[in-house]
Amino acid sequence: MTGLRQRLLAEGWGGTWHRMGRTKQVATDAMETPLNRCLSTLDITLLGIGHMVGAGIYVLTGTVAKDTAGPAIIISFLLAGFASLLAALCYAEFGARVPKAGSAYVYTYVTIGEFWAFVIGWNIVLEHMIGAASVARAWSGYIDSLFNGTISNATKSTIGVLHSGYLSEYPDFLAFAVTLIYCGFLTLGVKGSAYFNSIFTLINLCVMLFVIIVGMAFADISNWNQEGGFAPFGASGIIAGAATCFYAFVGFDSIATAGEEAKNPAQSIPRATLVSMTIVTIGYILVGATLTLMVPYYTLNPAAALPDAFAAHGATWAKYVVSVGALCGMTTTLFGSLFSLPRCVYAMAVDGLLFSWLARVSEKTKVPVITLILCGFFSALIALVFDIEKLVEFMSIGTLMAYTIVSASVIILRYQPASRCNIKSPTHSLAPTPGTLTTPTTPTPKETTDGEGGELRASCRWLTKVVGEREGGSVVAWAVVLFTITSASFCVLLQWGSDFLALPYPAAWAIIIAIILIGVLIFSVLVIVAHRQNQLVLSFTVPLVPLFPLTSIFINVALMVHLNPMTWIRFIVWMVIGLLVYFAYGQYHSREGEPVSSYSTLLTEPTPAGNTVFGSVQHTLSNVTAKIASAASEDKKPIVDQESGTEMATLSESSPDQNTTG
Repeated sequence: MTGLRQRLLAEGWGGTWHRMGRTKQVATDAMETPLNRCLSTLDITLLGIGHMVGAGIYVLTGTVAKDTAGPAIIISFLLAGFASLLAALCYAEFGARVPKAGSAYVYTYVTIGEFWAFVIGWNIVLEHMIGAASVARAWSGYIDSLFNGTISNATKSTIGVLHSGYLSEYPDFLAFAVTLIYCGFLTLGVKGSAYFNSIFTLINLCVMLFVIIVGMAFADISNWNQEGGFAPFGASGIIAGAATCFYAFVGFDSIATAGEEAKNPAQSIPRATLVSMTIVTIGYILVGATLTLMVPYYTLNPAAALPDAFAAHGATWAKYVVSVGALCGMTTTLFGSLFSLPRCVYAMAVDGLLFSWLARVSEKTKVPVITLILCGFFSALIALVFDIEKLVEFMSIGTLMAYTIVSASVIILRYQPASRCNIKSPTHSLAPTPGTLTTPTTPTPKETTDGEGGELRASCRWLTKVVGEREGGSVVAWAVVLFTITSASFCVLLQWGSDFLALPYPAAWAIIIAIILIGVLIFSVLVIVAHRQNQLVLSFTVPLVPLFPLTSIFINVALMVHLNPMTWIRFIVWMVIGLLVYFAYGQYHSREGEPVSSYSTLLTEPTPAGNTVFGSVQHTLSNVTAKIASAASEDKKPIVDQESGTEMATLSESSPDQNTTG
């Protein structure tokens, strides 16, 4: 947004300007209602913990331990936690750069471009929708287990059993109802919802601590040496378990989704992300170890593993304590999914990629009520007819893809010239929030004589014979793409061609392909390292770039390859639907081509979502960054036409920014 318009909005002035034959109101009362900045670091940390510590502890632990990994579930949780932590570090850096609602969708938008941002946003919508539905099913299942299956048996006897292999055995009306009830509660406002979430999360953490301490009193190390030993399903079972256990960690991106409602997002989001990830990873590993030490893994009841494990030792009273924690945990997880889902849809609607009425925010509660109700209804519908196991695996693929692109985006931004990347930080345009002490600072380049970033190091100039003379940062971007594609190819070879690589008689062609792929991976890493990073100072940065983000990309791709082929088919169907929405509606209503957009201004007041520029789709990084830079710099573009109101014209003439008048 230009300097004149920023001052007018800050002072509450109104006016009009004309562009493309349409009149746009710049009065503050005509702007979209902004989300309410009221969440502290503690609120956001508990939101992330609450979203992660739910069905993952009380349902997923028993399922993975019995059917996929055995006692080695603790290694599965460790791998999934490590991969999630690497992704969380990348999310934390982006949270310091771009604290807006939308999470990975926004990060991709400002880094790679609109099309890939839509792909990620569409997958995040699926992630949170399925996350809410699966947790609602788990919540209902726990209530049903407390009443010894009375609810499910009554439903089956009244309606009958569904015999489709793609649906659940019976429609879960309790899951449908509880989703709608929590959805209704969230419409009351974000601060009240945060208090509710914080209380239930603290109860859940206390129960989790109870499970670890009391459960270890019944531990028997011999349970790790029965029927196949510690890892009865082998290394493939551990990795497959880690891919499924990713479901337990997906909640941390709800922290980034809350960026537009945090008091001090540039500091709160990185801190909340790292603290919540650390606590949850340690908790999951300890609970997994406790459960498999209490009883043999093959005797676990996946529907209620922890209560039954205590009951097996005669501690029936502990069943009710665990059930209280389970219900609290799954309540906060359901809350987290329903909290994040409408905010991602809201961000996409503001950009014109989805229908503009989805961007409407309630004047009273500062919540996108229409979007929340609609998303809640579809989540409830999915919970009604689908089984939790199918939902969990389908959810993981979109999450892993989002993590991969965010990790790649961190590398791309680090190796862009500083003149491009400093506009990615929202802090230069962050309007102060009444009642807060937030003092944002613009990232500034460190003192350096090595250039502004993205260029080859002096000792690596010989690479120009291989990659040629390119624009700063473009070679690194292509190297990241090459690394990702090669990682996928290598993981596919390991997954489907492992028999040809097995000793003592591996196939020659498999060995040659593996060596070539490893060589390409090493080459792409060397190309990235041969370039200089920019020296922008942020409130948080990922350490050891590019090592950590590249490791995150490789692990995420490996876990995606291990998912069920049917999951990929369902994913392709979902993406086809999304692409139809994008090409039929989104690209014609996109606001990417506007000189002033929600990303050029970042956290300043956005323009009305209904007023969009048609057909403005740019797919390259250079076009996107150049456009944002031109809009964020001191105005070179007119925002007030000659036919604008006299009050606005007078103000613009008296303004120091004389070049803003048309």
